Amino acid sequence: MNKLLFAVSAVFLIVSSTAFADNFGADRHVQKGVKCEACHGANKEVQYPSIDQCKQCHNPKEVAEKTKNVKPQNPHVSPHYGNELDCALCHVQHQATADYCAQCHSFGFKTP
Repeated sequence: MNKLLFAVSAVFLIVSSTAFADNFGADRHVQKGVKCEACHGANKEVQYPSIDQCKQCHNPKEVAEKTKNVKPQNPHVSPHYGNELDCALCHVQHQATADYCAQCHSFGFKTP
């Protein structure tokens, strides 16, 4: 009985953690074949990748162009930072996304 309970619990944890991970951006990278090392380094020395790391694959100008019609403000063109704000401040990847601008503003951005 204990082995059955353990097996059922293990399956539940795997399924629930997989479903939970699908809410975040890291799963999108994995689906595209991006290895953890690409963002975090060979020895996982980078906890939060900087925009310089993200720019290796994502062009900030192209991202800003894709969101140019977001109102009231394009979230990828800040009057404070231009298009150089660290992506991980909103697109956290391994946790729920955040609206970094909401610390001071009420734009109501929804971050995928």
